[in-house]
Amino acid sequence: MFSAFSSDLVSPRAFQMMPGSATNDLMHAVDAAIVRTHNGGDLLRVAEANPPFEVTEVHTCRSLEPAKVPFPIASTATGLLKDVLDNKRLRVLAYGTPADKPDWKQDGNYEVDPPVGFWPEYMAAFMKEFHAAYGNDIQLERVWMTAGGTDMVLNGSIHMTEPYYIYENLHNGTLKKWSHKFSCIVMGYEQQFFSKRRAKVITDAVTSDAQCAAALKTCEDKQLMNRITTREELNSKLESGGNVKMGFLSQANFLSVQSMLSTKVEPVIFLSKPQLYEAVVNGSLRAALISGVPDRTNFTVFSTDVISPRAFQTMPGDRSVDLLKALDAVIVRTHNAGELLAAATANPPFQAVEVHTCRADNPGAVPFPAASTATGLLKDVLDSKKLRVLASGTPGNYPNWGQDGNYKATPMTGFWPDYMEFFMTRFRAEYGIDIVLERVWQLGTAGTEMVLNGTVHMTEPYYIYESLYKDLPKKWSHEFSCVVMGYQQNFFALKPAMDFTAAGPTCDYQLAACQGNTAQISAARSHQATFLLAGAVALAVEALLH
Repeated sequence: MFSAFSSDLVSPRAFQMMPGSATNDLMHAVDAAIVRTHNGGDLLRVAEANPPFEVTEVHTCRSLEPAKVPFPIASTATGLLKDVLDNKRLRVLAYGTPADKPDWKQDGNYEVDPPVGFWPEYMAAFMKEFHAAYGNDIQLERVWMTAGGTDMVLNGSIHMTEPYYIYENLHNGTLKKWSHKFSCIVMGYEQQFFSKRRAKVITDAVTSDAQCAAALKTCEDKQLMNRITTREELNSKLESGGNVKMGFLSQANFLSVQSMLSTKVEPVIFLSKPQLYEAVVNGSLRAALISGVPDRTNFTVFSTDVISPRAFQTMPGDRSVDLLKALDAVIVRTHNAGELLAAATANPPFQAVEVHTCRADNPGAVPFPAASTATGLLKDVLDSKKLRVLASGTPGNYPNWGQDGNYKATPMTGFWPDYMEFFMTRFRAEYGIDIVLERVWQLGTAGTEMVLNGTVHMTEPYYIYESLYKDLPKKWSHEFSCVVMGYQQNFFALKPAMDFTAAGPTCDYQLAACQGNTAQISAARSHQATFLLAGAVALAVEALLH
């Protein structure tokens, strides 16, 4: 009855903790466990065990080698992690009361013992990794509260929240991002639009034979069953046997989505997109992965449910606090004004997914720091009238990424240059139209070092969030603005034919085309010709009689 489709809006979820150095070791331990649950396919396994729950992976941390996201050593643990290990208890804030625990159906039913559903079962997978690092005698203690619990997290008497607490909302009237610390994102909820599916009307000009119409409907239903439009349907087809080959442009591309695919998949690596398309068309592949949007005329295109978020990146520490708040204030306003959509729409086929680590329906709740009291990097920007951003390239060799951004053109074109125009318009409206955006073109680690020592204020927003720096998660060495947007890779599969009206105006033609029977099409045409000839003769005789 309905067709469902993505809103391109994702609400991420993560563990939340108190700010400050006392949290660092516990945060690193939690991040290490999350990366291992992602790499081990636990998100997919737990989601599939709790239909119709759907999960989207949002990678603020990602490593194909989990050892590069190490657990802190127990013997030297500090702060909250030391408290967990000394007391053998990991205390987490849970929403509810001991007498009134929630039942959120497939998301989580805490009324039963043991609790069931996605979140309880994900926490079991999380604790398995935590136990493997620190001992099976550590207990998970849920502290049930509906009010006051956040204050206990922020003073450290509760170690952290459950991971289902909303990331992007406010606390005491300001962004949680400014008062909390967050783990790597565990997953995201992706909201869905739905609409009534268009009814198909068959007009049979030659015969009113209900049998033909029923046969055509059966044939179309069979075609529909072979169509793949979601990752869940793809995995179902792979699990059921037959063709289990999928195409990728690199082994790294396969590994980036492996945890969300059936273990039966056989990856095949191709050298070019045209080869990939042809292999799907000729049936060599069940489906394939690509960044961007393939031709929707011939293919069904559907989400991998894996999102790579992008944000401005700065140095850590007090010097970046005011600048980050100014960046966040601009980002929230560009989101609220629809400027992300405007930049994407102006640069087809670019697609942007909004990943809300910050959200305020009233942008006034996300204020700009006052220019007169600005400190650190923001003060330097305002004093020098220059906002220096790290850009990927060299002065003699600017990149051309097509619709993403062509920096060779004058003026620059594409999504990212357009978004930065929106960004700078709002930044200047707050701090002065005389502030200049200065791109510092660098490749390699030299530019990153300049960001981390503050000589360059921040990166362009397109730099990858979840990558490593010096073989450790960037999250542990950088600070990040609110997420600007996310890239979502797409699977695609051959679209089965569903409209057979081009074969002819009658049910006979369309049924033959659906069944792929050219002999029947010829017979249908012969039948129609005979019918029309007989009709013409009858009309001629009638005319003569009159």
